[in-house]
Amino acid sequence: MRRANIVSGLVLALFGIVMLIIVIPMQIEPGPEGVVSPSLVPNITMIVLTALSILLVVNNLRKTNTGSDPVPISHAEIITLFKFAGIFAVSIALFLWVSPLAAGATLMVSTLLVLGERRPVYIVALPSGLLLMVWFLFYKVLGTAIL
Repeated sequence: MRRANIVSGLVLALFGIVMLIIVIPMQIEPGPEGVVSPSLVPNITMIVLTALSILLVVNNLRKTNTGSDPVPISHAEIITLFKFAGIFAVSIALFLWVSPLAAGATLMVSTLLVLGERRPVYIVALPSGLLLMVWFLFYKVLGTAIL
């Protein structure tokens, strides 16, 4: 795991440096006078990414090798990750082909079930309340549609 952290840190640091020196200056045009530069947020993001990846490399180089490191992600966590990916895929399909309401309800109810919630009151009340509040905010308060 230590070697993987060092390699991934070096790759991310190299990626951040390439983005800062080559990609961002070439792809983002300077803004007009008196306006914050459009490249400010991408530059900040790449500086933070590069700094954190260098920190990852330094911390793993300083750490002594204790033998076999345990795998930080268990098999059950990987299965749960794939479940969430499936839930998001179904929700996106419902959003595109059915309605945002069906997608939102499916996303919330399915996520609650995967996380282990079994109380029907919470499974019904949470999505209903949140979707009702979003509907009220967009349609009644702001006077606009979601789509």
